[in-house]
Amino acid sequence: MTEQTWSPGPGTPVVEYRSGRTLFIGGLAMFVFFGFAALFPDIGTPSRTPRFDYAPGFGVFMMAAFSLGGLLLMVGTIPRTHRFAVDERGLWWRAGRKSDLIAWEELRAVRGQELRPPVKDDPNSKLLRPALVFTPVDRRFITHHRALLPGPLTPNPEVELRLPNSATVKQLTEAIARVRPDLLP
Repeated sequence: MTEQTWSPGPGTPVVEYRSGRTLFIGGLAMFVFFGFAALFPDIGTPSRTPRFDYAPGFGVFMMAAFSLGGLLLMVGTIPRTHRFAVDERGLWWRAGRKSDLIAWEELRAVRGQELRPPVKDDPNSKLLRPALVFTPVDRRFITHHRALLPGPLTPNPEVELRLPNSATVKQLTEAIARVRPDLLP
C-alpha cells in the first residue's frame, strides 16, 4: 500500500507515546561530560605514577572521541511521537513524516500481547514483549506496511507491532474493541 496521509475520522481518540528518550538523554550526558573533559583537560591533579604517564593530547583525543560518540547517539535517537488512531476504516499510525493505515479488510484477527517474563522453571520459555499481534489476510501484509513494521520477513502467519509498554497495548486493544470487536479473540 502506498504511504497514506494522516486523516482518521473527526473526534477519533488518539493513543500516543514517545520513543527514544532514554538513549537521547544518555547521548546528551556523554556529549556534555566528555566534551567538558576534552575542553578542560587540566582540571584535577595530574598523576605522578610512571604507569599512568601519558601525553596530554592522548586524553584530549579520547575524551573528544567519546563526546563525538555521544553526539552521534543523540542524533541517531531523536525522540519521536508515535500516534495511533482507530476508526471505522482501520488503524492509523503516524510518526514524524511517516504515516500508514492498516485497513480492517487486511486483517483476520488482532490481539494484544502484554509484557510477560519468562517462566523460571522452563528453559525454553521466552520473554514476551508488549505488542499488537496481527493475523493478516494475505502474505503481502508486511511489504505493504514496511514503515510501520520494519522487522524481518517471517514465515509466521502472525505479525507483531512492538510497543513500549503494556498500557499502550491495552489502550489500543480497547479502542479496537469499540470499533471492531469481531477482530479480537
